[in-house]
Amino acid sequence: MYSFFRAIGAWCASLDVATRFTGVAIQALVTYTGYLIPPSKMHPWLSWLRWINPVQYAFEALISNEFYNLEIECVPPMLVPQGPNASTRYQSCTIQGSQPGTNIVSGANYIMTAYSYTRAHLWRNVGIMIGFWLFFVVLTAIGMELQKPNAGGGAVTVFKRGQAPSHIKKAIESADQPHDEEKGKENGNMGADEKHISGSDSDETGKGVAANETVFTFQNINYSIPFEGDRRVLLKDVNGHVRPGRLTALMGASGAGKTTLLNTLAQRINFGVVTGEFLVDGRSLPKSFQRSTGFAEQMDIHEPTATVREAFRFSALLRQPKEVPIQEKYEYVERIIDLLEMRGIAGATIGAIGSGLNQEQRKRVTIGVELSSKPELLLFLDEPTSGLDSQAAYNIVRFLRKLANAGQAILCTVHQPSAVLFEEFDELLLLKSGGRVVFHGPLGKDSRHLIDYFESSGAKKCPRNMNPAEYMLEAIGAGDPNYKGQDWADTWENSDKAQERRQETQQLVTERRRATSDKSAKDNREYAMPLSTQIVAVVKRCFTAYWRTPEYMIGKFALHIITGFFNTFTFWKIGTSSIDMQSRLFTIFMTLTISPPLIQQLQPRFLRFRQVYESRESNSKVYSWVAFVLGAILPEIPYSFVAGTIYWNCWYWGVGFHTGFEAGYVYLMICAFELFYVSFGQAIASFSPNELLASLFVPFFFLFVVSFCGVVVPYAALPSFWQSWMYWLTPFHYLLEGLLAAVTHNIPVRCDSNEFARFAAPPGQTCASYTDAYVKQAGGYVQTGADGLCELCQYASGDEFAASFNVFYSHIWRDYGIFWAYIIFNFSVVFFCSWLYLGGARKIRKAFSPKARKEAQSRRREVNEKV
Repeated sequence: MYSFFRAIGAWCASLDVATRFTGVAIQALVTYTGYLIPPSKMHPWLSWLRWINPVQYAFEALISNEFYNLEIECVPPMLVPQGPNASTRYQSCTIQGSQPGTNIVSGANYIMTAYSYTRAHLWRNVGIMIGFWLFFVVLTAIGMELQKPNAGGGAVTVFKRGQAPSHIKKAIESADQPHDEEKGKENGNMGADEKHISGSDSDETGKGVAANETVFTFQNINYSIPFEGDRRVLLKDVNGHVRPGRLTALMGASGAGKTTLLNTLAQRINFGVVTGEFLVDGRSLPKSFQRSTGFAEQMDIHEPTATVREAFRFSALLRQPKEVPIQEKYEYVERIIDLLEMRGIAGATIGAIGSGLNQEQRKRVTIGVELSSKPELLLFLDEPTSGLDSQAAYNIVRFLRKLANAGQAILCTVHQPSAVLFEEFDELLLLKSGGRVVFHGPLGKDSRHLIDYFESSGAKKCPRNMNPAEYMLEAIGAGDPNYKGQDWADTWENSDKAQERRQETQQLVTERRRATSDKSAKDNREYAMPLSTQIVAVVKRCFTAYWRTPEYMIGKFALHIITGFFNTFTFWKIGTSSIDMQSRLFTIFMTLTISPPLIQQLQPRFLRFRQVYESRESNSKVYSWVAFVLGAILPEIPYSFVAGTIYWNCWYWGVGFHTGFEAGYVYLMICAFELFYVSFGQAIASFSPNELLASLFVPFFFLFVVSFCGVVVPYAALPSFWQSWMYWLTPFHYLLEGLLAAVTHNIPVRCDSNEFARFAAPPGQTCASYTDAYVKQAGGYVQTGADGLCELCQYASGDEFAASFNVFYSHIWRDYGIFWAYIIFNFSVVFFCSWLYLGGARKIRKAFSPKARKEAQSRRREVNEKV
């Protein structure tokens, strides 16, 4: 079976397509084994499936090998009739394959009569299984060759309808006409939209960007983490400041702690111990610090279905103060679009790598999203030029230069910049391995200040044609395990320049504290907008994301349509025999089995939404975790009701169930079932760290839900341990009871000829007089056969059949209410586990950690002393 599903994956282009096939395949493999539906009850239009079903051959081999030499002893309640003077001579077994006057049933007769299985097919089936395996392996190999899963391709820009720039519209309209590249552009002109794409060195567009006056200082910053029973120091005694209008580079060798320091300064460290003093204008950090600063991650993680303009507007709406009118926020977004020269692609969806914006454009989106929030303090960037070619890297740094010239305070990590890029920076904070400062100060023209410092401190003279960035790293022995020179961190710490910088930092603290002492307190809210606005914006974005990814919904609806029709044509117009009552049970059970592939389909969407929130939007305080959870849940609900309606119409009418009240009740239960598997799948995803573990958890939990619901093992046959609690705990028990009770209520049962238990009546008694007391007590009905033997049908009505599974019609509304309680519980788990995963667990650990409480008290005392 592994090779079968692997073959499906090899031939399908995406998970959504594969899910449609696996959902139907699971139903076909399970249904057409000859067990759920005996071959005599299979309809001719689908009965051929059992001959191409590998599970049927394996199941027949296993069952026949197990039963061929068994002698099954029939015991009550399968031995009928029962009474005080009952004798085996006048009894029979209700199991198919039984003989009158004996309580022993041959296992071989049983499997042949009930399922048409025989042990004579054992080795034939083994050979067929090997043949199927070889066939699926070859099919997988062919599929891998044809699908080319690793084939590359260029990025394709997709525009929102009506928002493509004019020159692209013209190109599309004239796509059928050949174009001579050597003729150049018609009329020698460039479209207005295209001019925005081409780039310009003019700083005019930077004038509309909000400038800030605040100064960020950090002194004596230390950061350590637990390591092998001790503590490892990652940052040690780091001092510095970032001023408006300055473009500051944070550099060092790989592993020196550049990104660690950047995350520490941005207050994004959630592990280990951080000490030191972080001040904004000489005061402690406001509650809104993370929201009031921009942080451009190295990984450009965005909602792929959003357009550039929508991503900017979303950031501006939720991160700029609520006092700013929405129209003003959106106008500021347009200025940012012009600044970043993205007017031509403002209506393009961000997409994923290979099916959206290219890498440089995605980097500009990352910067633009942070700028759209109008950061009041400063802008952090983590290696904005990594992975870009030289021209793209220069464009990004040129944009940063514009921002600094417009009054922004910028601190960014840079890895191995060219001399041209390095020249664009005003100041440098250089670290060595161990997180210690080697240099902090202005670079000067052609990095003269930096070079003079190192040459005066004992480094070799810098060659005229050498990149200053490479020179300084070589001088401090960065990346050289054999370096035996001086410790440049000690050199800096004892230098006059270090003392000057510390005095300058302290002077800035004093001056800014004095300059802002008479100003009213600024916005100090954790989130800029109220929770209601957050929820509306996030839910709207999520609905848009669902609408723009039709593959997911098409896959979901297609699976419901196909499985619905498959189920209805498999159990077409169910009759009223005893086996038909069992078919009513199994058609309901097959409805439940569509949930695992649907869960596997929805979990990646939940986890991708969480990844976007966790990686960027949570740290930037764009919106709260409550808005994220509601945004992940609410878009699924209307689609689930539509899918449930589609499935109910495709399935219910064809199987021949009731058309009155029961039809409406089944519809309500199907809709509740749709919400249940959504909540169940999202609950599992909420505590799973990734898609792989989430998919592995699904069969584990689903096994418990299904195994004890009363179908796989009837209630009476469950071991007392599981019967006492697990049967009542599984939600499918209540779903199954409600559905089965509704479709079997008041249905008369008329057994087929091979379903009767046949036995002789004692001399002097008729069949009716002999079995009257038993039938009144146990149910069923008795008739006299053509050969004079009594024929007892185990059930007289569908309600009696349902009762044998501990299912009662009087419980249907109780079951409906309890099932909704499970849905509410599942969604509660989504909220709780999401809170735990997104920071709640850390808060709990800190609350119960004596060490953390002592550190918090110590920090409060330090702050009070300084105040």
